[in-house]
Amino acid sequence: MFHLISHDVSVIGSSRLWRGEHAPVLRGRLRGDARRVVSEGKLRLAVIGSCYADDRQLHDGLRAASSGQWSALTRWPGSYWAIADDGWLTAVLTDVAGTRPVYFTEHAGRTHWSTSARALADRVGAAVDHATVTARLLCPTVPEITGSGTAFQGIRRLPGGHALVVDRQGRHSLHSYEEPRLLSFTDAASELREALVTAVTSRARAAERLTADFSGGLDSTSLVLLAADTANTDVLAVTDADATSLNEDVNYAQRAAQGQRKVHHALVTDPEGLFFAELLAAPVTDQPFPDAARWRMRASYQRPCIEHRSDVHLTGSGADTLLAASPSYLADLVRLRDASVLLHHCLARARLRHFPVYAVVAAAVRLSRTTHSEALRHLARDIAAAPATARPEPPARLHWVMASGLRAWLTPEARRRLSLRATTAADHCTIHPRDTSIHRAWAELREFGTYEAELRNQAHALGLPHHAPYLDNAVVRAAMAIPTAARSSTTAQKPLLGAALQGLVPDWLLRRRTKGAYDGNAYAGIRRNADVLHDLLAQSELAAEGWIDASAARVELERLASGVPGRLAALEALVTAELWLHQHRSRPVIDTAPEASAHV
Repeated sequence: MFHLISHDVSVIGSSRLWRGEHAPVLRGRLRGDARRVVSEGKLRLAVIGSCYADDRQLHDGLRAASSGQWSALTRWPGSYWAIADDGWLTAVLTDVAGTRPVYFTEHAGRTHWSTSARALADRVGAAVDHATVTARLLCPTVPEITGSGTAFQGIRRLPGGHALVVDRQGRHSLHSYEEPRLLSFTDAASELREALVTAVTSRARAAERLTADFSGGLDSTSLVLLAADTANTDVLAVTDADATSLNEDVNYAQRAAQGQRKVHHALVTDPEGLFFAELLAAPVTDQPFPDAARWRMRASYQRPCIEHRSDVHLTGSGADTLLAASPSYLADLVRLRDASVLLHHCLARARLRHFPVYAVVAAAVRLSRTTHSEALRHLARDIAAAPATARPEPPARLHWVMASGLRAWLTPEARRRLSLRATTAADHCTIHPRDTSIHRAWAELREFGTYEAELRNQAHALGLPHHAPYLDNAVVRAAMAIPTAARSSTTAQKPLLGAALQGLVPDWLLRRRTKGAYDGNAYAGIRRNADVLHDLLAQSELAAEGWIDASAARVELERLASGVPGRLAALEALVTAELWLHQHRSRPVIDTAPEASAHV
């Protein structure tokens, strides 16, 4: 794992991006051709990460950078940061979904930035921000509550689709480079097809040792089949044959691998590969990572890829968030005033969830009449309510925003402070009712971007070069260019993806309606590792700081360990936050003292 850090913070790395007194610096180890720099006069442009632009395209990027056309620097295949500098201004760009994070802060009268929040916090002496850590546990997909804050006080995260521009006097400004678009379903499917094929082909042709997750689900399986058609080498595709959970993934993966000459399929079974296993040995991430407790499970089935010395590992990460619709899309259908379509979709949801049809229709109508401001006020009341007095909601109710199960373990003071955040956000809300759905879709996608950044960090720490083609900028732009309701269908899991991949992957795969679930693994992991989880909660830093009632969380842990369904996702998120805090307390401080460095 590596990170970039601005010269004004520290020269802490082994190499500078370019010559100059204020040159940004790299720290850590890069894989392959992960850093590329072009220049013309004083103007310099660097791309860091997995960028598959050719030399001509990068040189064209210099002209775009000279005129502040930041969006043009995000049009190339791959996942990368772009940094432009003309001697006076430095522009640092994250990607559209925010999977390539940029953090910044003001310290000693200047703006400092880095791609690592920890490195930045160590340099400026920022303490842990327990309020933001708790807010992200409670409402991770509600930016009005979490803001741009991070786990460190004063360290902010640049939103996806933005550029941070810093001048030599240390002043900064934020610039959105992403304009909203609206395409027809057919045009979006065509654009998605081209973007996804390009994303996979670029990686497959560049790889010498290509590996991939191959779950049997639509997302990762499609990537493997696309890669096998274009790769210059065979694909080692791994499937987790988890014996603790019942699903159809293995059968679908085996069927997809049949007749694929370039696909070497490996079924991996590891009884130790459980949620929460070897928790204290989890690789340290830059920010709290809600899936950190699954690291041992992933390491189990990805170990053959690490041993194969993979230089590109494909995953289906992000496809669910990007290409599937939240149930709140039903409110959009109400606004379309097509009763037959609305009833058709409500009936499908009622059958899936075993709800009365009238309850689903009523919930959709109610949500369609709820503004985003009103939704935030409802959220504020829900957060403020004491668990003992909170009334249970109708099961079919739909929400624009809602609190996680962690709400039940908040202290009274935490409820008050976080409820105030929601109320303040409601007072200043400017989201037009017609834009609520797409606003929520972008919020959920960019929250997933923060997740993806830490997933990649964890994979790289294990020696696996993690790639997520579904989160390439062009793929995201195509998928987000249709109304949210158009992403849903009563007959297809992901209709836009199905239309885009028609003829490229088997029809039977596109028609798959089921999705693998791993609850059995989670409950087995809780039972086997209950003592470690109890110890983490007994030493809870969030409890010591007055945010969490750890005893209430431990009661929930006991229930889950006995096999009673409960707030599993909330407990996992809390445990991983406490794990991160434990790791942060016990780790050595990153050395950010100035040191000599080699010029590029």
